[in-house]
Amino acid sequence: MLASLGGRHRIAAALLLGFLIREIFSFWTGHPSDFELWVRLGYVLSYGGDPYGVLAPVPGLSFASVFSAQNAATISYLPFWPLVTGLIYAVYSVVGFGNRFAYYFLLKQPVIVGDVGLAYLLYSYVSDKNPRRAVWVLLFWLLSPFTVIVSGIWGMFDSIAMAFIMISVMSKSHMKSAFWTGVAILAKSVPIIYAVPTTIKRARDSFDLLISVGLPAVVSFVIFMVMGWPISKISSDLLSAAGKGGESMSVWDSFVYLNYLGILQPLNPDVYRILGFLWIPAVLVFTFVAFRKFRFETDYGLIQSLIVVTLAFLIFKGRVTEQYAIYLLALSAIDVAVWNPKRKNMLLLTMFVALVYLVSNNYFLIRFLSPIYPNFAEVELTLYHLIGPIRYAVNFLSGGTFTYLNVRYLITALKPNSQHRRKAS
Repeated sequence: MLASLGGRHRIAAALLLGFLIREIFSFWTGHPSDFELWVRLGYVLSYGGDPYGVLAPVPGLSFASVFSAQNAATISYLPFWPLVTGLIYAVYSVVGFGNRFAYYFLLKQPVIVGDVGLAYLLYSYVSDKNPRRAVWVLLFWLLSPFTVIVSGIWGMFDSIAMAFIMISVMSKSHMKSAFWTGVAILAKSVPIIYAVPTTIKRARDSFDLLISVGLPAVVSFVIFMVMGWPISKISSDLLSAAGKGGESMSVWDSFVYLNYLGILQPLNPDVYRILGFLWIPAVLVFTFVAFRKFRFETDYGLIQSLIVVTLAFLIFKGRVTEQYAIYLLALSAIDVAVWNPKRKNMLLLTMFVALVYLVSNNYFLIRFLSPIYPNFAEVELTLYHLIGPIRYAVNFLSGGTFTYLNVRYLITALKPNSQHRRKAS
């Protein structure tokens, strides 16, 4: 159907299709931990509460009770997302008619718009470099089951942060690039790994780096002061999240899996804490390596550098969750569409492995039915008894394969003969 349409109409139809696919799942699906957290956040913010404190269930709106009173949900995000959910609850209070599904629908809108917007940004970037592959990258993102699940079903907002990074990459002004990188970090702290490549083009660009890192810090500080939230709490939560270990879509899951099999004793928490922070020096080292090999001035050099930094983050991070793959897949899609089409199989296999882990780790997506099926936990418990060992094995194998593909991609990108010799763009 799309093939029969003209240029602009074809793009508009593709965007509409991707948007509608996500909207179909928007109001009745959600992660019982993360999306339930968004439900509580919006309510708390709207009534002037502290989003970094105890978040109790919201009568008539909460759909999952995975948090106990003793270990209540506490976020480890900068204030961007809490404020977004608070604004959404305010809108719901006016137009929601007391229907909880209307609230769920509204909460998904910035996530879905961010994901579809990211697809259009990828298309725009590729169309400027290789117009023949622009539609492919658009459809690749819009119709991927992985991206649909993460945004339209799970309700996770990493695509918003990645969209801001794409705006930064596409900005012609160094100052604008630094600004949008700062906005991306404010949206979700993961893009801090991109602060150097997107801002440092020359030695005198250190001020731009200060903008990209300082903007989210200053904005967050001002918001905390105005709202009266405790800065010490978010500092400790961010530090804990940065070094967090446990079940992971990576080879680091071997510690958890071998412990499950009884082969390895649980690691000392201090060891986990040290291993959990390995990604920080790794990202710094590979940022320098990428700069030496590619530089950051050209489009090719910047994208390749961002890929290298992302791979280092995913390989060395103590806990890699499924949504982290969004950053790699977006950059890899550009790489395949514009410069390295031979890496397409690697891209598709990486997305497939991430999808396998996503489906297995979430019990065949049953837990995403929690907004309409409160007994999802009982089904998961039954599956745990029936196929628990198989599920753990699939998680371990798919997570390990994901890391293997990341290492293979990193080696391929850094090979001496992989330097791109076409005209600098």
